[in-house]
Amino acid sequence: MTETAKTRGVESAGFHSPLSFSLDTDVDCLLNESFRAEMKKAYFDHNATTPLDPRVLDEMLPYFKEQWGNPSSVHEWGQEARYGVEKARARLAKLVGASEDNLVFTSGGTEANNTVLLSVARKFAGQGCHMVTSSIEHPAIYRCLARLESEGLVETTYLDPDPSGAVDPRAFEEAIGPNTRLFSLMYANNETGAVQPVKEVARIAAKHGILMHTDTIQALGKVPFDLGEMGLDFASFSAHKLYGPKGIGALYFRDRERVVPLLSGGGQEMKLRSGTENVAGIVGFGAAAELSRIELEAERARLMDLRARLEARLKREIEGFYVCAAEAERLPGTLCACFEGVFGTYVVLDLAEEGVAVSSGSACSANKSEPSHVLLAMGMEPDLAQGAVRFSLGRRTTAEQVDLVADATARVVTKQRAHPPQLDEELDLLSICD
Repeated sequence: MTETAKTRGVESAGFHSPLSFSLDTDVDCLLNESFRAEMKKAYFDHNATTPLDPRVLDEMLPYFKEQWGNPSSVHEWGQEARYGVEKARARLAKLVGASEDNLVFTSGGTEANNTVLLSVARKFAGQGCHMVTSSIEHPAIYRCLARLESEGLVETTYLDPDPSGAVDPRAFEEAIGPNTRLFSLMYANNETGAVQPVKEVARIAAKHGILMHTDTIQALGKVPFDLGEMGLDFASFSAHKLYGPKGIGALYFRDRERVVPLLSGGGQEMKLRSGTENVAGIVGFGAAAELSRIELEAERARLMDLRARLEARLKREIEGFYVCAAEAERLPGTLCACFEGVFGTYVVLDLAEEGVAVSSGSACSANKSEPSHVLLAMGMEPDLAQGAVRFSLGRRTTAEQVDLVADATARVVTKQRAHPPQLDEELDLLSICD
């Protein structure tokens, strides 16, 4: 068996605010409502997280105030909470095309991803366990795999995407070895928005008797899919990317015997995920799933129109502008763009000062700047990849905001090309991980 790509050692963590405030002089400013309103002009970072939909909050509030029982209890208080949990499970199942009996709630997407990888590694411990994944996965996948490799539990092959941003399904089949146990491929990339050929890879997995997992966290509620039709063994979900609360996710499994619980305890969630359920969070996840199911097609079309408007404006006003994964099917609200002659990290900083929230595909720490590992895996030249900026539109995005962001981006790029910023030794901005 030959490794077709190597793990790229990119340090990824949450986006740190580019603004630094001193406790002595800036607390009052932060609390000033007019200042805060001025700074919140355009949020174009929905792939990092989304605002809680007010309709979701309305459904959550009773479970903080009146229906606060433990869903494992048999009395009225507990059964009210149990009803909320099961209603949410049914709503999520309807969105993703799964049976309610095949979904358990977790603390988030990271836990769901880790549960899958650790379950398969433990099931095949001592028998040889080879896993195949892509080189553009979320850290919740590739860092967990690195840990399992270091413990001698798995061997991993990492597959690079083609220049369009999608991984060739044939590469998965070519990577199969005698002990290949799992394919894991994200449904859509968080940075470029490129939708991956999960259905095709799942068919290959089934043909060879290999388990199949997909991380759907960026795609959930943005593009339609049906887990039952795809024949997947595992799928991971998170609420906060579709206008639900943070701290709640879910795991889909086709066969419960393949899931090895991470936690030992009271045996909640079908004895697969111990710990008293986060009832309000689960209710919020269910509400968000229901709203996304109802509004998905209309919102998808609206966001594609707004993204096209943003692309057209940037192309017209900025020379040396490139759309990443332009030839691939992409998430409707995601635009990853590269600008020649600038550092994406500093574009993010200057846009933040203008009240525009976006993310960078670069990591910058002290005097070292690393381009996005995703764009490098696609074969992009490092100098161009250095100028990557991700714009991710959402439910509250308007055409007026698109024009505001296009104008601000043109000003910032023009300024930085004329007066390139020097790398700041104290700057510690880390790359996209959400």
